[in-house]
Amino acid sequence: MANMSHISIYEIHDRCLITTQHVIQRFGWHTISLTTLSNGDKCKLEEGINNSVLNWAWAMDRYRGDADNGIPNISLKVIEHDEPDALHAVIICKYDESREQFSICMLENFISAVASALTGKVLIIALIYSTTFCEVAELSEIYIQDPTSDAKPRYVSYGFAQVWDDHDKCRQMYQIYYSSFKVR
Repeated sequence: MANMSHISIYEIHDRCLITTQHVIQRFGWHTISLTTLSNGDKCKLEEGINNSVLNWAWAMDRYRGDADNGIPNISLKVIEHDEPDALHAVIICKYDESREQFSICMLENFISAVASALTGKVLIIALIYSTTFCEVAELSEIYIQDPTSDAKPRYVSYGFAQVWDDHDKCRQMYQIYYSSFKVR
């Protein structure tokens, strides 16, 4: 992030949220909104989510923080959903400035039991956000941190490969996605 040192991680996060929202609207996904997790949403995640596949209490302990300290987080909401205050989907990322690594750490669609505007789109939205972050921060790769064994085949189908010297990560060059997602 040599040339971007005058921009804070929070400013990059804010820019990425805006850009990602523009891109998904260009895709016709007008009923999905992106925001930063509220403190109330963080508390819900810390307590654990009943219908969750992933351990969010563990994740909120491991990835504690916000964009200012390298943990950008995203709340995805379906605008016209029956339960507008519920958690619909969450993406937690991590920017490790010392290693110059950006990782998608956790993501889940909490309303996946029923078809919604989020069905099949949470990972794509995470990749759009990550691609934008890597472009702004001048990073070359997107990492997936601690992928579950069930999710690895899906990540491989998106071009990710296991990091040979760190088996807790998969990575992909962000430029593969950049031309598809770029806001014109």
